Amino acid sequence: MLSQFWYWKNDCLASLFLIKKYGLLILIVSVLSGCVSTHRLYLTQELMREKQVIEDNKLGVDGLGGARVVELTPDGRQLLVTSADDNALAIFNVDSDFKLTFNKVFINNSKIDGLNGATSLILSSDGRRAYVVSFYDSALVIFEQDKQGIYQFIHAIRDGLPYEQVFSDKESVKEKDKLGLLGAYDIAITSDNSQLFIASVASNAVSIFDMTENGNVLFNQLIRDSDNTVYGLAGAVNVTITSNNSQVIVAGFNENAITIFNRDENGALEHSQTLINGKDGVKNMVSPQGLAMSPDDNYLYAACSGGNAIVVFAKNDQGKYLYMQSISNSDNNVTGLGVQGMLQLLLMGSVYLWPQSQIMQS
Repeated sequence: MLSQFWYWKNDCLASLFLIKKYGLLILIVSVLSGCVSTHRLYLTQELMREKQVIEDNKLGVDGLGGARVVELTPDGRQLLVTSADDNALAIFNVDSDFKLTFNKVFINNSKIDGLNGATSLILSSDGRRAYVVSFYDSALVIFEQDKQGIYQFIHAIRDGLPYEQVFSDKESVKEKDKLGLLGAYDIAITSDNSQLFIASVASNAVSIFDMTENGNVLFNQLIRDSDNTVYGLAGAVNVTITSNNSQVIVAGFNENAITIFNRDENGALEHSQTLINGKDGVKNMVSPQGLAMSPDDNYLYAACSGGNAIVVFAKNDQGKYLYMQSISNSDNNVTGLGVQGMLQLLLMGSVYLWPQSQIMQS
């Protein structure tokens, strides 16, 4: 069962959107103030102590406006941050003590496109390739390290539909939506680097891309609700993959639903289950926005902004998920679960989520 305490930190004075743990370091990215903050863990009553804060437009730093997602390369030498307001991918060098120094930034220009509203980021297992998805450009943007280990823009994959058209009349662009990337919001990658999965809000879909051994990215298919099948993918905002690559799980924000697909050894998906708020005992799962799996893949956690709650599911022997528990602001002695955006399960066995201006550990 989940228990709760909260830790308040005012470094960035804004909504905290991302938190990750690297060894004994916690890395926080702020959406509104545009900063990256690192904290060292101590086994004392105060869980974290500030180590470093890097802010947008200060000391030559750029590309942190509306920072969304951060990834550390496997060798620990570089840190990548996507920023929706700056339409950017910012890269920092990391020293042996985890001190960050600004390296470079990629921003939409005449030679680089696809980063308008950059919302999420994933790295290949070797760190050589970075894949960014963007909300307004509705694109998958690919970067690759050169022989010197420096990331270079490769190309963007997109339908090329203007965002004014995409978000003003979704029905009229549905037939033009060939890739399922409209309003692309989140991305996941298999551990063997064979496939990418993208959840897109305006397409109401999850898109599958295959990756060849030489790094080429090829569109495979998109899955979305149809007249014959309702998966629960309306407003798809988050996608995650189990550690053994056997299941792909998508949060449908607009349908208060979480959809599970089984994935076979060839990468084909088959619908397994849709969890819906108000059915089969599921409670407080209103507007699920962030998903996380336990390290053993036996538990699924959902952060739900509409229900101000964390909802927990346990997986049975048949691979089906059963409602187990929810914690919400309506519970006794529980506060601070409003407007959470993302959820991260750390290997230390704790669940972290980041509602507005707070960090929660459960």
